[in-house]
Amino acid sequence: MNVRAIDFVVVNVSDIDRSMRFYRDTLGVAFPLTEDGAGWKEFDTPPVAMALRLDRQNPGANAAIALAVEDVRAAVEELRAKGVTITIEPGESDVCYAAMIQDPDGNLLLLHQRKDGTAG
Repeated sequence: MNVRAIDFVVVNVSDIDRSMRFYRDTLGVAFPLTEDGAGWKEFDTPPVAMALRLDRQNPGANAAIALAVEDVRAAVEELRAKGVTITIEPGESDVCYAAMIQDPDGNLLLLHQRKDGTAG
């Protein structure tokens, strides 16, 4: 597996609407959303996007870094064989494929593959 770029950072939040108000109204993050789902809001904040992820079990525990890879499924299998903890198996959204892993300290890392082939 080779990391191509950092695609985005993720902030885990307990209330996505409250967090949207905080980031937009209080902090002035006035960038357009590239994804606007019930549990995921992704701001187009160049050069690295920032996403709010609904996580009622571990909000505020940490932020996650999304690492761009060529093939999420292959990367997960390679890392699984190396004993890496896979916390979310590969899945698909309208724009990408993604999975979540943990580093040795439990920090979250997303493996991310955009369908349009871009990274960073």
